[in-house]
Amino acid sequence: MSLLSVRDLQVTYASRAGPVRAVDGMDLDVPAASITGLVGESGCGKSTLGRALMGVLPESGRITGGQVMFEGQDLVRLSASAQRAMRWRRMSFIPQTAMNALDPVQRLRTQMFEVLQERGGVSRRDAQQRSAALFTMVGLDPQRLADYPHQFSGGMRQRASIALALALSPSLVIADEPVTALDVIVQRQVLDVLRDLQARLNLAMILVTHDMAVVAYACDRVAVMYAGRIVESGPVAAVLERPLHPYTMGLTHAFPDVHGGEDVLVPIEGAPPSLLNPPPGCRFAPRCPFAEPACHASSPPLRSGASDHQVACWRAGDADVLRQLAAKPATWAGA
Repeated sequence: MSLLSVRDLQVTYASRAGPVRAVDGMDLDVPAASITGLVGESGCGKSTLGRALMGVLPESGRITGGQVMFEGQDLVRLSASAQRAMRWRRMSFIPQTAMNALDPVQRLRTQMFEVLQERGGVSRRDAQQRSAALFTMVGLDPQRLADYPHQFSGGMRQRASIALALALSPSLVIADEPVTALDVIVQRQVLDVLRDLQARLNLAMILVTHDMAVVAYACDRVAVMYAGRIVESGPVAAVLERPLHPYTMGLTHAFPDVHGGEDVLVPIEGAPPSLLNPPPGCRFAPRCPFAEPACHASSPPLRSGASDHQVACWRAGDADVLRQLAAKPATWAGA
């Protein structure tokens, strides 16, 4: 059963050149007690989706259509006060850079107490105990609550922001590229913390990333996003081992395989389209080496296949052949 169900979501930014639809007709299901990875290139709308779900879009952005069902409520139709009451209690956010969540002039203890007492309504004594327990849970010494954020390393700051996000025991946590700014060793440590906490606390989590290796290591499910839309989704093993969409095939070959003998990565040539005036048909078609006339003419719907595997591609039936071709650099060089 889905804890979060997004249907036909549209998020639009106002710009001098005209409206930019950063999320355009998006469908996404996030099951309870699991980690769903949201992966794609920069600019495809991943962070916009996370901020829209949290109700913290910038002034220029607003939800212009669709439905977001969370715990039986449509978040799109909630009042601003009702959304604020839900934030941090039922749904919380871990930003890409911990200093976006942490106040540099406040001790960590003060920031934890503010969330627990003002948002959670707990007593000061309970806030002290809960803060210490949360720091212990994420692998930090509770005595460090007396320190300022600048006294922490990057990995420790990210752990502190995770503790802050879990302060009021939400059922859904949205983590927006939480390990991008960290070195690979600390990345794994933070991902291990997230996976352990998700299992222990029975959380649902959306893990936004551009790194397929992070998805493979940490997630149960994955949704691949391109130009404001989901193009493929399903269980991680099914999507990464047998991708059905050419964009997913390209992403999997653009990262090194530690078990493979090939030294050459296969890049996807070109760049995502402008969302101010996206192309007709499949938005990946201008970069796709397998595109046919139908791909440029009309947009494929997101259709379900075996093992809860969904794809939006007119050539999904040819996926076995396309996967073999997609592994060759020459295929993408001619796209």
